[in-house]
Amino acid sequence: MLPFVFTQQAPSYDSAKVFYVRVDPGIGVSDELIKSLYYLLWFPGYFGFNWDALYDCLRDFEWIPCHKIVVFHEALPPLDRKELKIYLEVLRDSVLDWRSNDTHELEVVFLCSDKMEIEDILKG
Repeated sequence: MLPFVFTQQAPSYDSAKVFYVRVDPGIGVSDELIKSLYYLLWFPGYFGFNWDALYDCLRDFEWIPCHKIVVFHEALPPLDRKELKIYLEVLRDSVLDWRSNDTHELEVVFLCSDKMEIEDILKG
C-alpha cells in the first residue's frame, strides 16, 4: 500500500498549523523540480540539488515551525519514467521514515486519477 494521500481535489488546511506547498505540474525536468522544492520547502543553503540531498532535507525540516508538512501534486510531474520513479521513491521513503518520528509529519498528496500510474511506476 502506498503511503501517499489520494484525493479528488486540492485539499485545504489551516495555514497556521500546516506548511502546505503545491508542486507546479508543468515542471518536466528533474533539476527544475528539485530547485522548485528547494524554494517551496525553504531548504537550507547547504542543499546539494540532487536526489540524495532532497531525501536528506525531506527527512529533516527543523527549519519549518509547523508539525505537518503537505506536498500537493495536482498532476504527476512530466519527468521521464526513470526520473519520476526516483522522485516517487524519495517521497515514499521520506513519508515512511517520518511515521516513526513525532517531530514532523510529511504528507504527500496526489489526485486519485494518478494512483494507478504511481503504483505501476513504483512496481517497475
